[in-house]
Amino acid sequence: MQTIVRLSLSQRIGRLFGRLTGRLFVWVWVFFSLAMLAWLILAAFKRNNTVFRNLWALPDSNEAHNFQDAWDLLNLTRTTLNSILTVGGGTALTMAVAAPAAYALTRMGFRGASPLTSLFALGIGVPVHAIIIPLFVGLSEVNLTNNLWGLTLAYMGVSIPFAVFLMTGFFRSLPSELEEAAVMEGAGPLRVFSVMLPLVRPGMVASSLIVAVGLWNEFLLALVLTYDESKRTIGVGLLNTFGAMRYTSNWVGLFASVVIMLTPLIILYTWMSRRIIEGLTVGATK
Repeated sequence: MQTIVRLSLSQRIGRLFGRLTGRLFVWVWVFFSLAMLAWLILAAFKRNNTVFRNLWALPDSNEAHNFQDAWDLLNLTRTTLNSILTVGGGTALTMAVAAPAAYALTRMGFRGASPLTSLFALGIGVPVHAIIIPLFVGLSEVNLTNNLWGLTLAYMGVSIPFAVFLMTGFFRSLPSELEEAAVMEGAGPLRVFSVMLPLVRPGMVASSLIVAVGLWNEFLLALVLTYDESKRTIGVGLLNTFGAMRYTSNWVGLFASVVIMLTPLIILYTWMSRRIIEGLTVGATK
């Protein structure tokens, strides 16, 4: 026998108001973000003496050389390569550790798996500021400060808790029949893991992209763990541009630098946003 739940008029009005309020907030936030991005792009094509005269005016001349000046000022050839190496390496190492760890925590059923999973979840809430000093001391003991490999390892360390926590949801949602069939065929733990891994490909893609975007925007670790100009990442290079701007008032160069830094993220997210949403939805609903 089905039970029909009838909502009162006030409850229906409350739910409608909640939905409309939520949608209004989302659209206001989207409009604000797009407006700021559009203003930033417009400002990057202006001249220094006109950039603040009329904030929303179109550029009165083509100042595309601002991007070339920003590229040279940021030393983007070097800083971008450093960022690609550290972010790419950190993301790859993170997923290489997080995927088998999440599988072991959710599918192997050993004692202590639940507390360890909770420990990884708690690790997400530990701020980088709380570990930056012991991390610097530990890396300096093995001569990995001012070293891109050391920065890559630091990126892996701070990203693993989130990646493991997210991947556990995907592995936990998998059916056990395929795993049992592989065991009956005589497959060992590593072979079973290789069979189950393709089933969580959406989770791997979503986790990798979220980790990569977060590391691309990372600033504090790169600032503390590297101090040679040749080892700087693009985020630290942007700080140097801001420092130079205070003496040169080269605002358009700063705006062009920010646009250059944001462009790969915008392209990546626009290209892969559907995969990210699909991956997170699969992990949340199965």
